[in-house]
Amino acid sequence: MVRAVEMSLAPAQAAPSRRPRLVPDTRDPSIPLDRVPFFTRDLARLGVIVACMLALLFVSATFIIPRIAG
Repeated sequence: MVRAVEMSLAPAQAAPSRRPRLVPDTRDPSIPLDRVPFFTRDLARLGVIVACMLALLFVSATFIIPRIAG
């Protein structure tokens, strides 16, 4: 059984092929923010959402949870 599987495999490569070496790109990989559309507007919306979530957490921890627990 093992011999049959070995025979069905492709033969191994004798010598590795000559490939050109990969030269790392030395440019800055980051995307400049002025090319990202709506970045500052989305960041402002995210800030508003975070502020609302914190306000809801504060209100529920101060007023709602003590009424349910007590």
